[in-house]
Amino acid sequence: MELTISTLNKTITKLGYKWFSDRPNIIGIRTSLQVPDVFNDFLCVVFKQPEIPANYSVLNKQKWLNKWGYKGKDGKPLTEDGKVGSNTNFALAQLNNDKNKERLKIYVITTDPGLYYQTVKILNAKGCAIIKPGHYLNCYQLGKHIRPDHKALIQTGGKITVYRDNDRDGIAENLGVEETGFFGCNIHGAKKLTKTDKIGAYSAGCQVFEDWFQKEEFITLCEQFKETTGNKFTYTLIEEKNLL
Repeated sequence: MELTISTLNKTITKLGYKWFSDRPNIIGIRTSLQVPDVFNDFLCVVFKQPEIPANYSVLNKQKWLNKWGYKGKDGKPLTEDGKVGSNTNFALAQLNNDKNKERLKIYVITTDPGLYYQTVKILNAKGCAIIKPGHYLNCYQLGKHIRPDHKALIQTGGKITVYRDNDRDGIAENLGVEETGFFGCNIHGAKKLTKTDKIGAYSAGCQVFEDWFQKEEFITLCEQFKETTGNKFTYTLIEEKNLL
């Protein structure tokens, strides 16, 4: 599976969904390989990269580059020390290639609930929630997931549709039961400050990042568009087989 801006754009357009130019296109991809409790799906974010303000000091440039997800030559966020160095210059060179163009960020997530909520603790008599592929316009907002220190995109802007899976076989699947409403199927992180091996109890239907720091980067990117969008974000979930 090759994920490119062109592939994503063509797929979204063919499905009849809206492709945004003034805000991030947030696209979940549910892969065809079903492995219970494993993070093996993707979240793709495509957005137009703005230019850095010309009058910024070195320190403000470093802060700005970090907010837009740029890394230094060492692959890490820039040290915000106001000093010009190889890492800052590397990030600026990357920005120079990207500015005023669409940019793609890809993260590893799960679009399926973990085994815990599929087999042990069933929160709804109809079954565990699995978000149905679709285009959920303005359904998400920046907010907090459960804890005040857990920034996330929360499903408070509109209704989504989920499948209900109640056969407890550990395989997230469409059994023909659908429900539309507000389910708190947020886009958030798993274990704080690290990478998580198993989905476990981190997802009861939410879209969950494997890596906490990637979640933080994603949320920071969304924050750059909060004013433009009025804190309304669209989430599109597609299946791997739909990719062109």
